[in-house]
Amino acid sequence: MDYKFVNLWIPAAKIHGAVQTEAILFVVLSAITSFILYKLFLGRLTPERHKNLRSQFKNLIYHSLFCCLLFGLFFLAKEWPNLNPTYLRIAPYFGLFTIISASIVFVKTCRIIIFEYLFFRSMTVGVPLLLVNIFTLALSIVIGAWLLSSIFEFRLLPLVATSAVFSIVLGLALQDTLGNLFSGIALQLDKPYSIGDWVEIYNGGQKLTGLVTEITWRATVLLSMTEEVISIPNRIVSQSQVNNYAAKTGPIIRSQVFRIPYGTSIQKSKTVLLSAIEPIREIRKLPEPMVLVIESAESWITLKLVYYIDDFGKQFTITDDVLTFALEALQSTDIYLAPPRLTITKS
Repeated sequence: MDYKFVNLWIPAAKIHGAVQTEAILFVVLSAITSFILYKLFLGRLTPERHKNLRSQFKNLIYHSLFCCLLFGLFFLAKEWPNLNPTYLRIAPYFGLFTIISASIVFVKTCRIIIFEYLFFRSMTVGVPLLLVNIFTLALSIVIGAWLLSSIFEFRLLPLVATSAVFSIVLGLALQDTLGNLFSGIALQLDKPYSIGDWVEIYNGGQKLTGLVTEITWRATVLLSMTEEVISIPNRIVSQSQVNNYAAKTGPIIRSQVFRIPYGTSIQKSKTVLLSAIEPIREIRKLPEPMVLVIESAESWITLKLVYYIDDFGKQFTITDDVLTFALEALQSTDIYLAPPRLTITKS
């Protein structure tokens, strides 16, 4: 096809050279391969992840069909017999839209493959969207730069050089946003916590506790024990003390204090407390629970019941069971807690 005598605002010859059947087949086969990988290796995913991937595949199918339709229209317009200037004008536009559509399909396919890789590495633990979004953004920028430089012969280097002042102004205006972004990347590399971990974040005397549900480009999202969604900017998290209670290397230690009056058998009290919590399944048998004498005050002896659990999120319900069973067991054996005593002296 010769575009020499057709006046177009787009480089028709370059578009014609870029739209090749092999390239379209590669994009479509990549999308099909991502679906095959999903069917072969990711059958044990959670329902939420299946729903996520199926939604993305549904969107990918629509874009793939649209891309194939544009390519078919480009091919018909390009190869139409008895060419006339009308068809010569239409074909390059179909070709340009085909390139853009194929680029979108390719980016979406790569995004799905990244999700599949992360899901395959961790079938149950959540994966952060931040890594996927950064990869998607980087790939989109690379493809966009290629389209501008190769198809439209747009010189990017002079633009980058002349936009230094603009970049400085933009960087100052977006310093909080960029700070959160780079802090999020640092948190991903450092990995002080992962999605699904229970954490406590201390900053400026304030403590925030919750289950990590998402790590975005801007913030870490926690679900508190009272079902509140807490969004903490990544820049704040990176400057804070983070306690991770995910039971990966060992159990979580918890304790309750009981004060008994003098004259009560300490050994009997220890035995009663340990027997009381034995039926509670959430308390680990190893390490074994223990009762320690930690204080001898004027009016009582303080016993500390120490036990170990695995699920940080259930600590309040476990504490309720421990106190209920322990108090009932003490009362049934005629062991009573020492009441607070206030001594008033006359001066």
